[in-house]
Amino acid sequence: MSKNAMKWIKVLSFLIVFPISVLLALILMSDAKFSDFFVSRISLLENRASNITRDIVVDTICISDHGGIKILTENLIKLMAIKRPNWRFIVILGHKHCQFSKLLHLNNVIFVSLSSPQNNGISLFLRNLINILTLGLCRDKVIQLCCYNTLCFDDKCDLFFDPYAEMQPNDFSLPKISIIHDLAYVDIPDCNTPEFCSWLAKIGYLIIKSSSKIITISNFSKQRIMQRYNLSTDEVKMIYNCLVNRITFHPTANFINSCLGKYDLEKGNYLIYVSSFWRHKNHPRLIEAFSTFLSHSGSKVKLAIVGTFDIERHPDFYKSLLAERGLHGKVICTHHVDEKELDVLLRNALAMVFPSRYEGFGMPVVEAMSMGIPVACSNVASLPEICGDAALFFDPYDTNDMAAAIEKIVSDAELRKTLIQRGYDRAKQFADPNVMVDDYIRAFEEVMEARDTVR
Repeated sequence: MSKNAMKWIKVLSFLIVFPISVLLALILMSDAKFSDFFVSRISLLENRASNITRDIVVDTICISDHGGIKILTENLIKLMAIKRPNWRFIVILGHKHCQFSKLLHLNNVIFVSLSSPQNNGISLFLRNLINILTLGLCRDKVIQLCCYNTLCFDDKCDLFFDPYAEMQPNDFSLPKISIIHDLAYVDIPDCNTPEFCSWLAKIGYLIIKSSSKIITISNFSKQRIMQRYNLSTDEVKMIYNCLVNRITFHPTANFINSCLGKYDLEKGNYLIYVSSFWRHKNHPRLIEAFSTFLSHSGSKVKLAIVGTFDIERHPDFYKSLLAERGLHGKVICTHHVDEKELDVLLRNALAMVFPSRYEGFGMPVVEAMSMGIPVACSNVASLPEICGDAALFFDPYDTNDMAAAIEKIVSDAELRKTLIQRGYDRAKQFADPNVMVDDYIRAFEEVMEARDTVR
């Protein structure tokens, strides 16, 4: 064999072996089992029922089991599946997936459970390298294997929907709709570690590039996204979150008393803050302001903080903070509660205090207003837009201003009465989920029909 032939054999061997080696490296970096890659999931469309005309892939891998994004996604898919029975929703779940219990009875919603690999700069680099080496011919399959550890759908699906577009830039050949809820990782760089915020900022550009349409949840977020990514008003669609009645039961007096007793609370004698313990949610300043309020007023009112602790600031951090200020038994951290307990805790509070430094929408304040609970909240980000004149505002960075607002809403019964009435009126603007779902359906149809015209 000639030297030239040997040379070309080596080159071709390299071009074949190297991409496979990189792919195997990605597999080894992930937390998946090898068997996950080779399960027969090549095409879900083979099992498409005769009445199904659209297949929509929904990526929920990065959604946690608690919080507003999970609630929005679950109710959005549920109502769209009911309104469009000829659409099938293929919901991708991670190995630590959410429990979408409200979707289980729907015939046109199916779940695909996957083991997702570590999503970091190295895996993104290797994925793009494979894509280049294969000349982009296997782009969708490479992305599926690298990001989802499976081959679970093909380009005959009609739409890829990412309701939490922060973590994974999925540049599929499918048209894609992404929801960007806010730009906290840009505007509040201490909301997480600097490295993580920097990563999210880079991912943001890739998400914008790979999406056929961007949806966001407030005019505040829309303006920030347009400014940050130099987009026109037509490229970003704003759809307000609308309440879906999550609680359908009527608690008995015994249940209410049991729930309040469990947390050592009395009806109408505590304030409530519903939020996970992320940095920008501002819990330390709230605790400081509440301590100031108690020392000035001598009030017996308690503060109930409902939400899941973050990884970095675990419960011990807050226990120490409360101990330092002598707030044991006066500030109650309930951790996560189920919907029934949350309903009882909200409805029986004197008022809600919402000191978050950044919100793309702020669903808890709308829920409080709809239940007749007066609201005192931050005067930043989307909250003035969402609350209108139905809240008492304060500076979330000024603990004295926050303490003064707490004292005012606790002591002024007439103010609470006014805020309650205004809150009812304001909440009506976010009360019909059909308005929200119809807007999403129109956006989906617009993107899918645009793809049909170029097929």
